[in-house]
Amino acid sequence: MGEEESRPYDYTYALKVKDSGKSKEFIETWLKGVYYGLQTLDDETAKKVLSKCGRDCAKIFLRLYGRDLSKMTLEDWIRIYGEAEGCKCERNGDYIIYEFKPTKCECLLVEEGLVKLTPKLCSACFTNWLEYQLSTVTGKNVKAELVESLATGSNKCVFKIWLK
Repeated sequence: MGEEESRPYDYTYALKVKDSGKSKEFIETWLKGVYYGLQTLDDETAKKVLSKCGRDCAKIFLRLYGRDLSKMTLEDWIRIYGEAEGCKCERNGDYIIYEFKPTKCECLLVEEGLVKLTPKLCSACFTNWLEYQLSTVTGKNVKAELVESLATGSNKCVFKIWLK
């Protein structure tokens, strides 16, 4: 480049996208790109990438259903989730088996067609959803893992949550 300095400008690419009515297309394309990149990662890395997503989704869920984790014991959590329609939740020593049987995936991103349902989505995102809730309730680190889900071809979603 020459000695001339470039001049600042106000009309950015972001504004051009908005003005052209392409914001939704941009966001959908960007999310799909992240999702497809996620499919190439090992499970541990994918789970780290979606850690905040899973936690934030759980927080929205809790607000929508009027649940306050600070007022729950582990036994309360197991009872509440076990009594929900189509759900079972049982403790077996150092772990909990949480099972639910929706007729279709409950993820809004899948429902809206932004991403496809894959086992990696369940194992990387929903496990964070469970870990956030149960670590908040117990005050301890917990580890959730996918056992089976609609994404693996099952007719139910089953997760194992290790309490120790």
